[in-house]
Amino acid sequence: MYRVYLCVALTFAFSVCLTSQTRAATPTMKTTITLEVLSCEGCARNVAAKLLEIRGVANVKTDLKTKSATVIPKAEASLSPRQLWEAVEKAGKKPLKLQGPSGTFTSKPKM
Repeated sequence: MYRVYLCVALTFAFSVCLTSQTRAATPTMKTTITLEVLSCEGCARNVAAKLLEIRGVANVKTDLKTKSATVIPKAEASLSPRQLWEAVEKAGKKPLKLQGPSGTFTSKPKM
């Protein structure tokens, strides 16, 4: 009986270690775009809609207080910083900063 408990405990400990290593190895892939002006819900919806048109975007969260949009990609998707920047411009807004897996940009990215 002792062996059974020991095996169960070791299996559980091993699975916890694997899970925590997998989570630690997966970098956060979100991109945050800070805008010059984002003052109303209508503008925020418009920005989110333009960003959601980009292939590979799973979700967009806008925040009026911080004047930002956070873009979450679909699994295994790699988003172009330039496409994200231009989508905000198409929504009629001026991006000030874009921070994501590809780096931090304060002007339109070349890629």
